[in-house]
Amino acid sequence: MKKLPILVVVLVAVSSSSLGEPAYLPQFGHFAILIHDVSPVYLPQLRQMAAIIDHYGLQNETYLFVIPDHAGEHPIGDYPEFVAFLRNLSGEGYHVELHGYDHIGDEFECDGAEAKKRLDLGLGELEDMGFSPEYFIAPRYAVSDEALEVLLGHNLTVIGGDFIYLPNGTVEPVLNREYTWYLTGPLLNYQLESARASYRNTKGTFFLSIHPKAANSGAGMEFLEEFLKLVWENWKDGLG
Repeated sequence: MKKLPILVVVLVAVSSSSLGEPAYLPQFGHFAILIHDVSPVYLPQLRQMAAIIDHYGLQNETYLFVIPDHAGEHPIGDYPEFVAFLRNLSGEGYHVELHGYDHIGDEFECDGAEAKKRLDLGLGELEDMGFSPEYFIAPRYAVSDEALEVLLGHNLTVIGGDFIYLPNGTVEPVLNREYTWYLTGPLLNYQLESARASYRNTKGTFFLSIHPKAANSGAGMEFLEEFLKLVWENWKDGLG
């Protein structure tokens, strides 16, 4: 699997200083929460996540990456309760974004024509529900050169595992970490300390990536509660 392979090309054109450390990205600020795999399949888990995020007032910092037709069997238009949930969150300040189309395999590891077809279908599903995505994450961050060109050509900002790709051709490093993937109790404190150190020491934008179901298992929700409490306390004290 390739991960945003045009990086090698772009590095030649971008100064090394701009790629030397995670960048501060004004549209995200110092911190953002990226929720992957937002789908009707995971509505109960998403409600649990949103309750914690709401408690700490981090709605504006949270980006929901929606799968418009999960596994080719769950078009969001067939789930009015889920769409109402998204609209309610959007009204509270959450950002509704795009996470591929059906999330089957590395679907955006494809040629430009296929990428355009999948992108048009995905955007169409969300736009029919009243959403206008500005950001895109490919399933498993896998995207071909041609697909990336299509995405950027549609004025979408593409978030990768370690870099963010802006429509103007700029590439910036980010610190994008996931700590809650089926997290077990014995590893909770280790993951919390790791996340706290990364959050406090990064000089740029820190992305906390989370997946429903994986994060709702084991100690994932306890991690989210404790870590977002730290973020909230730092912001309250003017340190965030």
